[in-house]
Amino acid sequence: MRYMVVIDKSPRNYCAGSPDVPGCIATGATLEETATLMREALEFHLEDCDSLPKPTSWAIDVNGYAVPITKTPNGYRAEPPDLPFIVAAADTRKRVESLVRETIETYLAWHCKRPPEPTAQIVYLDVEAPQPVSA
Repeated sequence: MRYMVVIDKSPRNYCAGSPDVPGCIATGATLEETATLMREALEFHLEDCDSLPKPTSWAIDVNGYAVPITKTPNGYRAEPPDLPFIVAAADTRKRVESLVRETIETYLAWHCKRPPEPTAQIVYLDVEAPQPVSA
């Protein structure tokens, strides 16, 4: 299965998580190490699952900012990690993408002389599905 992973740069390292597998995280010294550790964490986390969580998240780029979008029970939610005060929610995929683009572009145009440097990156990791244990 292929899972979207958000990797963000912190002052001392990188940290990663997948909206499709809540609670599964990894940290590493480099982007590459973090991606490798996150793949391992996902595989380990999913070993005991009776059914694998279906990947439903994706990301878009808005003016250099990575914006992960997740499916929720009531629609869709977009939250750019580099702009944590911006959140968009809507009932359709097209509408949430439009709302978050409009909100970020308006914020950057009207409220921001020095916008925060984008640090979050989106990667898609292929994770081996666990094999059923035979009795």
